[in-house]
Amino acid sequence: MSLTPRAIIFDLDGTLIDSLPVILRAFHSVCAALDLPKPDLRTAQGFVGAGVPVAMTRLLAWANADPSLHGRAVEEMEAAYGASPGDNEVYPGVREMLARLQEMGLPLGLCTNKPEAPTRAVLDALELGPFGAVVCGDTLKLRKPHPDPLLETARRLGVAASDTLYVGDSEIDHQTAAAAGIPFAFFEGGYLNAPLGDPPPALVLSAMSDLPQAFTSEMVRKA
Repeated sequence: MSLTPRAIIFDLDGTLIDSLPVILRAFHSVCAALDLPKPDLRTAQGFVGAGVPVAMTRLLAWANADPSLHGRAVEEMEAAYGASPGDNEVYPGVREMLARLQEMGLPLGLCTNKPEAPTRAVLDALELGPFGAVVCGDTLKLRKPHPDPLLETARRLGVAASDTLYVGDSEIDHQTAAAAGIPFAFFEGGYLNAPLGDPPPALVLSAMSDLPQAFTSEMVRKA
């Protein structure tokens, strides 16, 4: 399939970085503070992707805990996860891939459900970027899979939504791209919790380093 994007937007967790071990550690901190059972890694993966408030709702439901603990759980989660941003791991080939796309003249954006404070901390600690636009889970009133965060990222990049490509790893990312009318590139190495469904991805990536090979500098339409 020939792709000629004018900008590329990325998800963060499960796409550019492997954050699940750090997230699991933060979940365990929440559980210790609230005297709840602790999920294992596979169970915790099912909680992530839709933002911290939803993750805490899922955690409390799994633990059969009082829903009134939700506010405290969110506070504990944000504090615990934000304590060690440098412990997240960048996926192999990501740095080289981002550098190559920048060499090709493509504006890069980031659209994540992670709150802005830990997102910025992770980007700084791991020296990822630069990104011309960063839209986080608390930037707007709505989070993914609503299309607004992705559309806002494209707007901030100064590129029409239809001229961008969204790269993500989950059904949430796929649903967001479909709702926004943006082609989707699916990274197989992330945190998929459910089948993608229709429409099929424009690209399927087994490694993030494969992305620049999908188009050459001659194919890319300049912004």
